[in-house]
Amino acid sequence: MYKYFECPDGQMVEIESCLKNCKMANRCLSIATLRLISEQREWTGTPSTTQLLQGTREAYLKIVHDDLVMKPKAQLFRILGTKSHLSLEKFTENELSEVRLEDENSTGAFDLYDPATKTLYDYKTWGSYKVACALGIKMIDVETGEVYKSGARKGQNKTRKEISYGTPDMKDVELQLNDYRMKLEASGFPVEQIIVEAIVRDGGTYVASGRGITENGYLIPVAILPDEEVKAYFTAKAEALKHALETNTMPPECTDEECWDGRKCTGYCDVACKCDKGIRLNAPSEGMEVE
Repeated sequence: MYKYFECPDGQMVEIESCLKNCKMANRCLSIATLRLISEQREWTGTPSTTQLLQGTREAYLKIVHDDLVMKPKAQLFRILGTKSHLSLEKFTENELSEVRLEDENSTGAFDLYDPATKTLYDYKTWGSYKVACALGIKMIDVETGEVYKSGARKGQNKTRKEISYGTPDMKDVELQLNDYRMKLEASGFPVEQIIVEAIVRDGGTYVASGRGITENGYLIPVAILPDEEVKAYFTAKAEALKHALETNTMPPECTDEECWDGRKCTGYCDVACKCDKGIRLNAPSEGMEVE
């Protein structure tokens, strides 16, 4: 659980104390935003679907430690999505929205189910890189037929960037939404298609267009996976987390896929300081000066 905020001056302050009285001359964010950021789901003994998508070690460490530190501004994109969800929930009519369902492995709250079309929707607020991955878009170098006539690259072939469409990369989303699908179907609501409604955080920018993302939002179809595959994944993850908690045993290191080949450990994991792999990857390189 998160107990502290990291202030702009690098000092730690208890979240409760911060909300009552900011020790800085000016708050880093509005009090309402800080209250929203500070909201946490208490551990009830049953994991959530999104919890099980994390590495088991990451999920375990977040549960057993009650002194975690949160950087408020690092949470802004997350609450942007939360605010969008809350706004969209007001505009449902005959659809089901934000209903929490539970099975033997986990609990999960889906965003929107349209019974008229038997469609499960999920709202995502993603950067253009993740949207491009979900659409299977890659930028590749294509030779122009010309060569450089001067400079350091003289004689080398000139290339230009072109869009290439390949296999979408959204395994975590496929698992998450198929788990919701199975929970819905077990409750009597058939699902014939799954769609992610993705808002592009950096839509309209040069960076986004350079990745082939030219719209501010996309409806992205999600593959329906075999039930056996989805159940096997979540059963294994739920049992591993339950065993770690019951025996107070540190789970194995997160896989390369779960920690994004170490990038999550070095910039996006809030429990990296509690994990030997995170500590190792964040240690200064040999020969680097430390102030």
